[in-house]
Amino acid sequence: MNTQAWINHFEVNTRLNDTMVLPDGPCTLPDHERVPIAASLATFQLGESGSGSRLRRYSREVAPLENFRGYQRAIDLFIVEEQSHSQLLARIVQRLGGTLLEKQWTNSVFRRLRFLVNLEFAIQVLLTAELIAEVYYGTLYLRCPDPAVRKMTQKILRDEMKHLAFQREFLSERVATFSGIGRWLWSLQFQIIHVITTTVVAWDHRHALRALGVKPADFRQRCIQAWERWQAKLDQDVANHDFPQSLPRAEGQNAISA
Repeated sequence: MNTQAWINHFEVNTRLNDTMVLPDGPCTLPDHERVPIAASLATFQLGESGSGSRLRRYSREVAPLENFRGYQRAIDLFIVEEQSHSQLLARIVQRLGGTLLEKQWTNSVFRRLRFLVNLEFAIQVLLTAELIAEVYYGTLYLRCPDPAVRKMTQKILRDEMKHLAFQREFLSERVATFSGIGRWLWSLQFQIIHVITTTVVAWDHRHALRALGVKPADFRQRCIQAWERWQAKLDQDVANHDFPQSLPRAEGQNAISA
């Protein structure tokens, strides 16, 4: 894994989030759109605000391996970038007149689930969140006319695409060491986690999705398709042992679709 390329990427890219200037001017969204979108974004903001302590702890297990040298530093910077997303989202929630959350039931369940087993399982759960975010922010970018929301979602969407590539490069090397049945079980487990989580998120954010003119069932289907595209790329990498030596292109070429 080319961890140094990812370290360089995160060091530069996170600073762009921290210094982002959002468009001025009041929010002109009607209340029937503004209120549910603000509530939905507040939930995503809470999800991005974690310290990442357990992910850091799990990542230490592979950090001593030669092909993952520097992975611990890359994970540290990845977590900092996620926290920069939280700060961006907080600014948008406040712009929309929403309330930042300290606790939310789906977020609590998600965090507990993420750390039940090992690093690969934790990344599966994390990937589910990022694949859903890919579709969610793409939908907001296309459907929400507020200029500040659009600028924020466009930037986070680009970051999430890189995160998907980062996780795929790591997992392609890990999953390649599994047996054939092990890979099948890993993929099946991932698919089940993703389908269940996507169903819950589509229901939990139904009011915001409908305010954007999107049916929850359609959102759920697009999230499942995002998983299918990502898994197909992972399978190809594992089959070909095609481990990139330079920073991969962003994933999610079809992310902005609604």
